[in-house]
Amino acid sequence: MIARRTRSVLGLAAAALAWSSPGVAAAQDGRLIAGADDLGTAVSAQIACAGIFVSGRTQANVLREDILGYAPFTRAITLTVDRKAGTVTASAPGARTRTALYRPQVGCTLLTGTVARPTLLRQAAGLRPMRSQAAKPWPMGDAPARPDTVRRSRPIDRAALDKAVEGAFTEQNKDGLPDTRAILVVQGGEIVAERYAPGFDRNTRLLGWSASKSIAATLIGLLVDDGVLKLDAPAPIPEWQKPGDPRGRITLRQLLTMTSGLKFEESYVPGTDSIRMLFEASDMAAVAAALPLAKAPGTEWSYSSGTTNMLSAIVFRATGGTLAGMNRYARTRLFEPAGMTGMLIEPDEAGVMVGSSYAYGTARDWARFGLLYLNGGRAGGRQILSDAWVDIVRTPVAAAPRPVYSAQFWLNRGDETGPAARLFPGLPADAIMARGHNFQVVAAIPSLDAVIVRLGWTPEGQRFDVNTHFSRIAAALPPAVAR
Repeated sequence: MIARRTRSVLGLAAAALAWSSPGVAAAQDGRLIAGADDLGTAVSAQIACAGIFVSGRTQANVLREDILGYAPFTRAITLTVDRKAGTVTASAPGARTRTALYRPQVGCTLLTGTVARPTLLRQAAGLRPMRSQAAKPWPMGDAPARPDTVRRSRPIDRAALDKAVEGAFTEQNKDGLPDTRAILVVQGGEIVAERYAPGFDRNTRLLGWSASKSIAATLIGLLVDDGVLKLDAPAPIPEWQKPGDPRGRITLRQLLTMTSGLKFEESYVPGTDSIRMLFEASDMAAVAAALPLAKAPGTEWSYSSGTTNMLSAIVFRATGGTLAGMNRYARTRLFEPAGMTGMLIEPDEAGVMVGSSYAYGTARDWARFGLLYLNGGRAGGRQILSDAWVDIVRTPVAAAPRPVYSAQFWLNRGDETGPAARLFPGLPADAIMARGHNFQVVAAIPSLDAVIVRLGWTPEGQRFDVNTHFSRIAAALPPAVAR
């Protein structure tokens, strides 16, 4: 029975990571699935727009390294960029042409044709760049950490660490392109390793895919800390408020822990709930909110990007019901206090940040996010998150077959079978992780007083060996100093 339970949750975890963001081999008996060409132009328009306008990369580089090698259904894509209009259009023979619109301070949005462009531009009007904190010492800024803040129980094995980081970059995909774009290691309060692939640097914003979910959950946690939301009250979803609607019993906590019981299909092939939500809908949360119950709330764990986008919509309504209001709350309550001043989450046409998938930040921003949880919710000398919220993130979901998931975060706990049952057996059991498609990982490891960040672009059907590379990095680090 134990073995069966372990295999089942390993399958769930693998599927959740593999399908937690757009992308699928789109092959069935060697043939493209019907509709895959249309999916290819939609995916390509969204990620190419962000690659060019948010990350600041060239059109040729994005086409070559992000689009053409991404999956079989993107290999015939061509891109048209209109920098004046802030648009990127993706086209392919026989496919529907799709366009994404860039708006400064909020990023790119895939257009469906249902919302007028002037309306979209008004949503982001008046937003200004976050104030740079680069001159401050790490971690709030980019200057070296102050010596009095560095903690070390013994010296780092520098040769082993350098070799481990190098190994993460020498692993290449089958087309010879580097999988890893950034590795950043923080230990004892300072950056101890930082490396980027050619064409990327510490100022390049990189996509977290489903690591975005952990940021969306943190915004919920802040609203709970602020007394605006209640975890065990019915989730404030307007579509569920009619008398007798059984979905009205779903709590906010159940949305956070992926135990809502809603029938949401998390596979990424044309026609599924995930595809309809991310690439066909102007209001993504509404797609998920319209789905029926499949299980009694709280009884079963089922990974769902739709759940996260409903959480994003809850944040949207709780912060004024505008994109500008949601953006300001994220900035003033999380990004700026944590030093994450390069971070943004791209919105849908309804103005709601797509918390399931579209957070962009520099490797240092992602590391600062990990540090926030490593340090018990503290950053910049302030308690940003309550102890109660941090405990929620560290507590596994009881309904899951194995203790691998909490409130939109992944855990590395084993079970009664021992360390081999962990998601990453080579890493300590206390690791808390934000994880996303293409093998994005932000791991906070209290027993090492460390955060390890890997951001990259592993193509469909290939893999980056997180356990091997992260465990080698971790082995080079000394234990945490008692605080």
